[in-house]
Amino acid sequence: MPPNIWLLFAQVGPFLLGFLGICVALINQRRQLNAQMFIEFSGRFQEILRMFPTQAWLANYNPSQPMPPSSQEITDCTLYSIQFIADAYHLRKNGLISRKIWLLWERQIKRTLSGRVFQREREKVAVEFSYDPQFLKYVKTLMRPERLPSSTAVASDALAGESAPGSTGLQ
Repeated sequence: MPPNIWLLFAQVGPFLLGFLGICVALINQRRQLNAQMFIEFSGRFQEILRMFPTQAWLANYNPSQPMPPSSQEITDCTLYSIQFIADAYHLRKNGLISRKIWLLWERQIKRTLSGRVFQREREKVAVEFSYDPQFLKYVKTLMRPERLPSSTAVASDALAGESAPGSTGLQ
């Protein structure tokens, strides 16, 4: 090999090694940021959950639980919950939450929003999000009850005034 090749390797090699090091550091930083964001959002969710009246939270998921009467406390907690979801939605929309984490969260978000308590409280808090029609459309899509088999689904859609559920658009 000519001596010029060795000189080229000596000059380019450290550059390539440095570039590779920077790439690894950026990947690690992104993973660390996602982990930190997951921990922060989990903490915020736990705070909201502690504030939410237990009987209302349980009734949201379980139709056999008695539905609590509407109250300012339930409306406030619904507002805080949807604001929390809006924060996560905007972070995902801007690419700051990984697809894996988002898919995990979105299943729980859909389950929560399609519950009875959130269905009842939706109109009371929707005005707070009127600045973002795209987010309201996303929430409305998630709030649709799960499709039921056979003719029950048709009756359910007729009661809800909605057509078949569509994609959430953020997957």
